[in-house]
Amino acid sequence: MELEELKNTWAVLDERLKKNEMLNKRMVQEMLCNKSNRALNKLMNTEFFSMLTLLVIPLCIWLYHQPRFENILSAKILYIVVIVTCILSAIWNCYKILKYLRNINFSKSIGDNLYYINKYNITIKKEKIVNYFVIFPVFSLLGILGYYELKATFSLWIFLFIVLTIGIATSYWMYKKIYDANIQSIKKSLEELKELKEE
Repeated sequence: MELEELKNTWAVLDERLKKNEMLNKRMVQEMLCNKSNRALNKLMNTEFFSMLTLLVIPLCIWLYHQPRFENILSAKILYIVVIVTCILSAIWNCYKILKYLRNINFSKSIGDNLYYINKYNITIKKEKIVNYFVIFPVFSLLGILGYYELKATFSLWIFLFIVLTIGIATSYWMYKKIYDANIQSIKKSLEELKELKEE
């Protein structure tokens, strides 16, 4: 009789343990999805903020400097290049959002989500290379040539130095703390979700 009761108790405990295990697994999956969603929202918000910044800041700088640069060709070329680059960058941000970020859906296939986040990560790495080795050097050179032709005052040279320094520092910080950190967070969560589903 005691053996039969022991078997029944064991079966009940085993059933409870399985239910708890399933509940824990579901809770972990939900937590990982929420974490990934927060990281994805940060990436989307950063892309939208970057797009807005790329369209507004060059225009403000141009409006501030425009009276000084009316007869200076290199300054006009610089600002045309800046404005065209910013518009193209804003279009590029739209492309990244539509092509990769909007296709990530944590209620769908983990494999597809990993594919899109990896493609987005590769895109961001290429973007970093273009920014650090093409855009910043070209803008710096055009700015220096424009200021040289203008025979700029010391305060304008300081302004140029501050703008370039802030641009490079902000870009580095955004790539490191926002893009890289959130991409890695999403990838790690997706890999953990994949492992949970395989168990």
